[in-house]
Amino acid sequence: MVLEQLIDRQFVLRHFPFVFVLSGVYVFVAYAVMRLFFPGQSLSVALLLTILLLPSLHHLIVVEEKLESKGISHFFKRHKVILRCFFGAFLGLLAGFLVLGFVDPASLSYQMVQLEQGNLHEELVSGFSSEQFVPDMTRVIALFSHNVWFLIIGFVLSVFYGAGAVFLIVYNASFFAAFVVEIFSRFASPYMLSVVSLVHMIPESAGFVLTAMAGASLSRALIHERLSSSAFRNVLKNDLFLLIIGLLLVFLAALLEVYLSAPVFYRIISG
Repeated sequence: MVLEQLIDRQFVLRHFPFVFVLSGVYVFVAYAVMRLFFPGQSLSVALLLTILLLPSLHHLIVVEEKLESKGISHFFKRHKVILRCFFGAFLGLLAGFLVLGFVDPASLSYQMVQLEQGNLHEELVSGFSSEQFVPDMTRVIALFSHNVWFLIIGFVLSVFYGAGAVFLIVYNASFFAAFVVEIFSRFASPYMLSVVSLVHMIPESAGFVLTAMAGASLSRALIHERLSSSAFRNVLKNDLFLLIIGLLLVFLAALLEVYLSAPVFYRIISG
């Protein structure tokens, strides 16, 4: 990609704001291409965005696998730059999709339809608001179990896709943005609901991003390292560590959603 040749990789790797802004700009580049070649096909924005991000994030996956092959000591110190870049990219995508969703809601029409048929279905919302909501650990475990299935599926797909796991990050960012846009179009106190939603969405998103990183890194190691080598075992240990952190973040997100987000939603929606 011409743009990538003009930008120094080390500059990109070490500047969180630059990664954030670049990812947000890519959203609008993908949107412009969609309007030009695939008008009305909103899901193509996510696919085109994945193609745009792949070269840059593939380089990060290569660096990540090399770091992991050296061992698990000083994990966060070693991986600080990579983690910062991945989360910068996710937040940039989320910000870009949010702006795009408010400017042209049709650009997120696929995600909105899925939400309206699922979590934001009118019957589910009315049922939720008509019954007394009582937070308890049973709800937390049920929500966590539901999300763990998506986490496992995301990890398996990341192993098969390799750097193509970027699509999972793009897909999640687009759905969270669509959720916020739907809140503004349907409910009272949208600012409060959006902020409260982000409280559990951010750790949940972080869990999925770490899972995608782990799967992509393992995918590369399976191709480039001997299964019996110490380098492969080190990658395996690091990826297991990433998965455990991802699971803990998803569990934290479930706790926050049940004990904080849901009660606020209930009070506002039920009036």
